[in-house]
Amino acid sequence: MRKKRWIVSIVILIIILFISEWVMLSSEKVGVLNITQRVISGAPHVVVQGQTLSYQGKVKWEDIQNSIEVYSVSDEGTILYKALGTPVPPPWIYVRKENQQGFRYKFPHLPWKL
Repeated sequence: MRKKRWIVSIVILIIILFISEWVMLSSEKVGVLNITQRVISGAPHVVVQGQTLSYQGKVKWEDIQNSIEVYSVSDEGTILYKALGTPVPPPWIYVRKENQQGFRYKFPHLPWKL
């Protein structure tokens, strides 16, 4: 009986976590899962015009350095890059870390609110 209670409790916590992520995403804010993923990967916290960008993963800088250009500067002073020929605001924003490491970000929004 106790094992069943633990399983039900864990399922309820997971449901609550996903509902909170959905609410955060629908209000165009970055959720807890995205923040956790960003912190684990060592990516910097990037804020543009008061809005926190959503972390999307790592990139090898040498693979993209010829196809990007300087886009803007974040609120903290980090240089932001975008792909050549993309509109403003770009779909992906790149941030360079030391060496040949880069990170990809985007503005958080629901897919049907493009």
